[in-house]
Amino acid sequence: MHTIIDKHGFGRISLPRQFILVTAGILVVCMVIFGTWVGHQIERNAVSRAASATAFYVESILAAQLHDWQRGTPLAPALHDAFDDIFVAGPLRDNVVSFKLWAEDGRMVYSTVAAREGRRYPVSEHLAAALSGELQADVTDLAADDELIERSHGERLLEIYVPVRDAAGDVIAVAEFYHPMNNIQREIRVSQLESWALVFGGAAAIFLVLYSLMQRANRTIVDQQRGLREQLATLRATLAENEAMRERISAAGAQTTALNEQMLRRLAADLHDGPAQDLAFALMRFDELAQTACGEARDLAPIRKALNHSLDELRAICAGLGVPGITGLSLAETVQRAVRDVGRRMNLNVRTDIDAGLGAASLAVKLTTYRMVQESLTNCWRHAARDGVAVRARRSPDGRQVIVEISDHGPGFDPSAIESSSRLGLAFMRERVRLLGGQFEIRSAPNTGTTVCAWMPLDNEEDSND
Repeated sequence: MHTIIDKHGFGRISLPRQFILVTAGILVVCMVIFGTWVGHQIERNAVSRAASATAFYVESILAAQLHDWQRGTPLAPALHDAFDDIFVAGPLRDNVVSFKLWAEDGRMVYSTVAAREGRRYPVSEHLAAALSGELQADVTDLAADDELIERSHGERLLEIYVPVRDAAGDVIAVAEFYHPMNNIQREIRVSQLESWALVFGGAAAIFLVLYSLMQRANRTIVDQQRGLREQLATLRATLAENEAMRERISAAGAQTTALNEQMLRRLAADLHDGPAQDLAFALMRFDELAQTACGEARDLAPIRKALNHSLDELRAICAGLGVPGITGLSLAETVQRAVRDVGRRMNLNVRTDIDAGLGAASLAVKLTTYRMVQESLTNCWRHAARDGVAVRARRSPDGRQVIVEISDHGPGFDPSAIESSSRLGLAFMRERVRLLGGQFEIRSAPNTGTTVCAWMPLDNEEDSND
């Protein structure tokens, strides 16, 4: 199964392994903290249970022995011997390492070590609490001055302070004794091992559940990534197809423009060599007949004028249909040629700002630029927009397009009305530019003048002129 992999830092490791490392680390830390706390609780509870049971047993023995003892007085020999029989040679010998009986003033009334009896020692915190009636038990570090003998025992001992009460319930003395930790330690160890096993089992169960959920989530994410990759591949293929289609359409548009221009030039040649020659011949014969005709010359003059006008218009149409010599021109020269041809024919004054660096371009771009300038300047002349006529041509900032602008200060119009009007020239200009993959824009409004702007690509190869 695939896994999610990030390529930076910790992300070089797969997501399941990241989860194992992070989750295992967190669970181990939590398990150690919780297990340690539970172990301490088990030890404290075990010590408390052992202390309570032993204290109850010792207190019952002491209460029976001390019911006639007067507090603050030394023990009677018989009572001292009775304590020796119980704690030194009796049944508690194996369960009590050392026994001490304390008076309220910190004097040791009895001890299994006879040399301590009658001495005063500082009242410890545990002894003070026991004198106030509280049972005290703790695993001692054997650091007190009165614990030299116990320290030599060489093992951990449970130190227990038991308040001894009289019949009225008043504390008359405190019994301190040390209990071996062997049995208690075994109980604590078994309980701690069980608790650690339980904690480990719980952590393992939690880890397995989380890992299972993570694996399901990882499979879902991997499936989604696979789907996204497939969609991305499909999208890239579609974009590549669209780009190829756009290039084919652009190439077809350029080829169509070139073919249309060739057709127009051929049509112009046919008109010039056919009807124009016939009209010229007819005019020559008309002049000959007019000299010999018997009618008055004034009747023939209108006919001759109409024929001359038709011939002039036909020649003008032929001149406008073709653009001879454009193949060898640069793009800047093409713009200048269009301005010069229209300006000379229509006596139109045009201000130009043409980037001389506009060099080679495809034939389709040059033809479209020429026709656009020609049509725009013709519209300026037709619609009395002869003031402030300007033609600008320059490269785009990235150098991949030519920007051509034709502007005037004429009456202007509503550009949205182009589709529904008879302004076929503007519509043809727009379609010519779009066929090349360019953009066409008209900025105009009534009484504000007009600006025709086109962006055409320059990255087409130079077309052949067949």
